[in-house]
Amino acid sequence: MSVLEKPSSISSSVRETDLLLKDLNEKKQSFRKNVVSLAAELKEVRHRLASQEQSFAKETVTRQEAENKAKTMELEISRLQDRLEARDGQLQVSASTSEKYLTELDGLRSQLAATRATADVSAASAQSAQLQCLALIKELDAKNTSLKEHEERVTRLGEQLDNLQKDLQARESSQSQLKDEVMRIEHDIMQAISLAGDSKECELRKLLDEVSPKNSDKMNKLLAVKDEEIAKLKDEIRVMSAHWKLKTKELESQLEKQRRADQELKKRVLKLEFCLQEARAQTRRLQRMGERRDKALKELRDQLAAKQQAESGGNNEKHNFWETSNFKIVVSLSIMIVLATNDVIKMAQPINGCKLAELDAEGLRMGGVSNPKLEAGLVDEFKTDGVLRKSEC
Repeated sequence: MSVLEKPSSISSSVRETDLLLKDLNEKKQSFRKNVVSLAAELKEVRHRLASQEQSFAKETVTRQEAENKAKTMELEISRLQDRLEARDGQLQVSASTSEKYLTELDGLRSQLAATRATADVSAASAQSAQLQCLALIKELDAKNTSLKEHEERVTRLGEQLDNLQKDLQARESSQSQLKDEVMRIEHDIMQAISLAGDSKECELRKLLDEVSPKNSDKMNKLLAVKDEEIAKLKDEIRVMSAHWKLKTKELESQLEKQRRADQELKKRVLKLEFCLQEARAQTRRLQRMGERRDKALKELRDQLAAKQQAESGGNNEKHNFWETSNFKIVVSLSIMIVLATNDVIKMAQPINGCKLAELDAEGLRMGGVSNPKLEAGLVDEFKTDGVLRKSEC
């Protein structure tokens, strides 16, 4: 029983060992499969780890670059912030200066308006004075024509005086010839009486006594009348010659004064025309300066608005403020303001039209116009209108 039991036990043990070996082989194969799979997984994990290490190295490099860029950007931001603060200060200064310039320009605008008004008033007064001077020139031409007519009358009267003097001389010569003829006739009669005999002497003497007193009375009366006429004519000629000499002297003096007054008026008309042209040129210059100033102010305001928008929007352009167009415009505006003030000072000076018109009135008052009523009317008219309205000047 024991021997039979031993082989059965051995076979059972062999079966168990076979089962164990089979199980072991299966486990070994599964273990091998697991090892192979684990090796593959390990290889894959190593590959992943290598790729992760490479990516980590790249990330570290990029992180360092980013840190360097961040540091440089921080430095740049700090520098830009400092520059922005400086730019803000400059903009505040430029804004204050631009406001000051704007106030000055407003004052200059009011001054320019006042100077324009004065220039317009002076131009109008100069035109009125010019018209008055033209009227005076016309009156002077009329007076010159009247003086020429007076000169012609004087020449005609001089010719008449010469004719009267010639007539007087002819009458005196005829009177002397008549006296000589009477004396010759008396002498011939006396000779005839002496040659005739004593017989005829009594008859001739009777005839002479009858005829000679009548003839002598007639001749004496005629001679007395002629002498009176000659004396009257001499007196009239003397009076007329003295009167016309005085008249010619007076007319010559008045003509000379009128010529001088005409020359002075022509000079003053030229001066008034020059003043009028100067006033017109000054007004045109002021208008052009006002247009340029308005244009520059508009550009400056637009640029300041654009600059403020750019600064508020974070525009960080690297431009020097002293080279910007704003600063150049401000400098040009300051130069233009200085030039405008000089022109305003020049324009504010009184135009010489008023003084010239007053001198014209004084010249007419002292110039010696022949007609005193006309002279008074001209002087009054020049006082009312020709002094260029002193209140307006």
